[in-house]
Amino acid sequence: MDRLVILATLVFALIFFIAREGTRLSKKNAYKIVIALYTFSCCFARLYIPYVNAGGEDSQGGSFGPSGGIWPFYLLSFLLVWIIAVEKSWRIRRPNLVLALLFSAYAAYTLVNPFGISRVHSIIEVIYCLSFAVFIYLFANSFSVKTVVNGIFLGLAVTVALHFLLAICYPVLDMEIAVKIFDSDASTRSEERVGAVGTMGHPNVLGTYASYYFTFFLACFLTNFKRRTSIILAGMAFLVIVLSASRSALVSIIMALVAIVVFYVYRRYKLISMQSFLKAIIPFAILIALLISGPLNFLFSDVENLDEMTTSRLMHYYCGYEIFMDHPLIGVSMNNHLFYLTEHTSAVIFEQVFDMSGIWRPEDYFFVTPIHNIWIIMIVELGLIGYLPIMGFVIYYIATFKRRTRLSRNRYYNILNITGFGIVCCWLVQGSSDWAPLSPHVLNLSLMFFALSLNRHYSKEVHPEFETVESARRRQIAESAEAQQEQAQQEPPTTQEPE
Repeated sequence: MDRLVILATLVFALIFFIAREGTRLSKKNAYKIVIALYTFSCCFARLYIPYVNAGGEDSQGGSFGPSGGIWPFYLLSFLLVWIIAVEKSWRIRRPNLVLALLFSAYAAYTLVNPFGISRVHSIIEVIYCLSFAVFIYLFANSFSVKTVVNGIFLGLAVTVALHFLLAICYPVLDMEIAVKIFDSDASTRSEERVGAVGTMGHPNVLGTYASYYFTFFLACFLTNFKRRTSIILAGMAFLVIVLSASRSALVSIIMALVAIVVFYVYRRYKLISMQSFLKAIIPFAILIALLISGPLNFLFSDVENLDEMTTSRLMHYYCGYEIFMDHPLIGVSMNNHLFYLTEHTSAVIFEQVFDMSGIWRPEDYFFVTPIHNIWIIMIVELGLIGYLPIMGFVIYYIATFKRRTRLSRNRYYNILNITGFGIVCCWLVQGSSDWAPLSPHVLNLSLMFFALSLNRHYSKEVHPEFETVESARRRQIAESAEAQQEQAQQEPPTTQEPE
């Protein structure tokens, strides 16, 4: 029933997008509608067709779960192939062979891992990752950066509106019927700390997803792209995060906001300087302190709940430590760490280290729920051999953010670049206390921004109506030099008269 409601919502959204364009429906606008509809479809956690089920809910395996599914990007890939064949006559850029080899190496590396208990669970995650890589390659070769940003903006605007409406229905108006409309298995967390679930099935997942589109609209605002609409949608996204009662999501967007202000807004200043402290760091520190001690105090005032959550997280991290000590180099294979815990660990060992008297059914929590830390999940499933290259790439991505911004020739790319940077900051913060960023329906959005922000061809596209400050300065210098050269060529040579 929930999938029928989702399909009906998508049909209504498509009609709305087409009616909104009216007589302006051109090929370019049609592409924008396709991107908008796909982006909107990413917000539905139940919008997939399962092709294999490796076990019930008790066989979760890892963050990807036991079910392999056909997600919307699989279907969109067929349309992208048609666009490339008909519109571009197969003239596309050559794929990055280094990345292709890297993805293939990771796939082979995890499938032949002798410590992987369930090969099917590993194959589920490998198929998803490789398929998404192919989809992004087709996507980037099909549309210009301007069309992509406009389509994503429209799709996420509708997503924010829907999530905001559902968050008002529950928990503000306490209309419980709104909880399970789009996900029949949705959970509101607990009676002590209920939160909005939107279309994502759980408050923490909604908070994670909302932090991503909050970052996108913040990037649009900072680059003067539909500035008024962007700040309104960013405000609605912030309220969705607050109503989800996800503390980790709230802290992550605050840290992402600080990082974006420091590295983008004040990018022309040195990070360690008096101007950075006076204009960015100190004002935002005061703002954060006022928010946490004032209107958002209810999220952090329940000390008993925080203590229980902290104990549970530490015990989960201890699980990861035990796995890592057993297999530090190659891990236990993708989507398999829960299987390893179930077969090699007992809840009895936790009683020797932690007080579990306040935790309800610890076996269900530790052996069914993935470890609440994406970095621990990656290191225990991939080992040091697979984990260190990923961390090195994350560090490289953050370190080169200002360079990508400086070399960009249009602000459409800057929107994608800022959003990708903000999402990585959210991963660093929220990923340290939750596993939601690694769930496939959340990765559909975050990986898209992350991959598109690394597209050098997008940064080189010329859009005079929306060029960057750095590009405008370079253009003005070049035009001035060219004008001086033309003037020098037009002036007749001076001849010296004989005495």
